[in-house]
Amino acid sequence: MKKIFILFFAIGAIFTSCNSKSKNKQEVVRVAIEGGWKPYNFVDSEGNITGFDVDVINAIVEKTPGISLKIEPTPWDGMLVALGAGRFDLVANEIKKNPAREKQFLYAAEPYNYDYPALIFRNDTDIKSAKDLFGKNVIVGGGSSYAEWLEKFNKENGDKINIVYAGDTATAAIFAEVLSGRADVTVDSPVAAGVFINERKEPLAYIPADPDLLNPAYLIFAKNKKGERIKALFDKGLEEIRADGTLSKLAVKWFGSDTTVKSK
Repeated sequence: MKKIFILFFAIGAIFTSCNSKSKNKQEVVRVAIEGGWKPYNFVDSEGNITGFDVDVINAIVEKTPGISLKIEPTPWDGMLVALGAGRFDLVANEIKKNPAREKQFLYAAEPYNYDYPALIFRNDTDIKSAKDLFGKNVIVGGGSSYAEWLEKFNKENGDKINIVYAGDTATAAIFAEVLSGRADVTVDSPVAAGVFINERKEPLAYIPADPDLLNPAYLIFAKNKKGERIKALFDKGLEEIRADGTLSKLAVKWFGSDTTVKSK
């Protein structure tokens, strides 16, 4: 009888151990971010990946048991290609909607932020509106929502702007092209421009490219079974951090105001 009891006890211990390991096992979500676009996402002086986008996905994961993040800084011009190839499960990089991307990727149910394209130029340059770009060299990240706006505006106005594409060049390096005079203007986030100007005391200024334009930004996921599963979890988590005020607090922390609601 004693031997039988010991045997059952041992089997029970094995099942308990297996159950415990199963519960503790976490699904890894592979995340691509640019890593050079302060304050959205960047590598700090200690080598840590940080910024608004990073805080948002970490806050969502805190509400979502069973998953963990593997965040990898990835050049902008290869990020979406890698997501489409299945190398990543999620891109957290203020992605805007366009028809081609909507066919290729899964978008979160709701945006997590809003921004607008800004014209950024040396403060001794006479630019008061987008029409002052005619005849100028304008540098922009290829494939970005800012490039899409610029290309559309240029086409509608007789292709009078010389567009220069920056490839995977970091935002700070693009701003440096404007400061040096190699480019006259860039189109980027007003938040990123403001942080760059304030921190470095550089002679740049910026204005809205289109005063009426405000673009929602989304998390996007790989269009596969895992992507569908992760999207459902992140949709729920995003809804929770919006409802409890965490999302708004993160925007105020990084931007000084709540940019997660549709107001300018």
